[in-house]
Amino acid sequence: MFIKALLVALYAFWIESPLTFNTRFFAFGRPLVSGFIIGLILGDPVKGTMIGATINAVYIGVIVVGDQTPADTRIAGVLGSALGILADMTPEMALAVIIPIALVGVSFRTLRQSLFSVLAHRADKYAQEDNPRGIALVNVIPPTVFAIIYPGLATFLAVYYGPEAVQSVLGFLPKQLIAGLQATGKLLPSVGYAMLLHYMTATSLAMLPMFFIGFILAAFLGLDILAVVGMGICAAFMIYKPKAKEVASLE
Repeated sequence: MFIKALLVALYAFWIESPLTFNTRFFAFGRPLVSGFIIGLILGDPVKGTMIGATINAVYIGVIVVGDQTPADTRIAGVLGSALGILADMTPEMALAVIIPIALVGVSFRTLRQSLFSVLAHRADKYAQEDNPRGIALVNVIPPTVFAIIYPGLATFLAVYYGPEAVQSVLGFLPKQLIAGLQATGKLLPSVGYAMLLHYMTATSLAMLPMFFIGFILAAFLGLDILAVVGMGICAAFMIYKPKAKEVASLE
């Protein structure tokens, strides 16, 4: 368990540190991707992906403003998948358990940003001195050190000591309460999709048919979600690929 907890913690540290070179925004910071990777570490990639996808659905409409979100979606994807696999929870149960943790986790992100705001003045000083190395160090070293503590160390402790505690708590909980948590977990993704629809239609209704096309393909025609995603990617390339004449006019 020590090695697995350490590997999970290293992954959590990596996606929060500057060492990702911003790949976390496009891939590794997403709960779906984190769920798959945590599943590989813990020996159950299928369940990890299922839990990650369930968590991802809740936060699919979340917009990051100034690196601040309503909840820490990165720790949700990592810890939710890890605890869900280790405690043998259903995806809905793992979601209901991780939501409060993600809400608490975002306070650490706010603390980090508040502390780093002081370092911005040091970066300004280095810029005036024409010292790019100093600017780079200010932007790399403090975030890396902070990421070791949170989420690195916090994730390690939660994974190393958490599964037994979670299983103990689940064993004492009434069946009605567990059923209620699972029902809540099934309802929460609808909030994420509602947020996504709100942002999609805020300025234009042009993208709304694409959402319902995907829903019909999955719900009524029974297509696998990967097939629907593949078709969506192809449709996006067909619709939004710039034409040669348009590119030439911009140049």
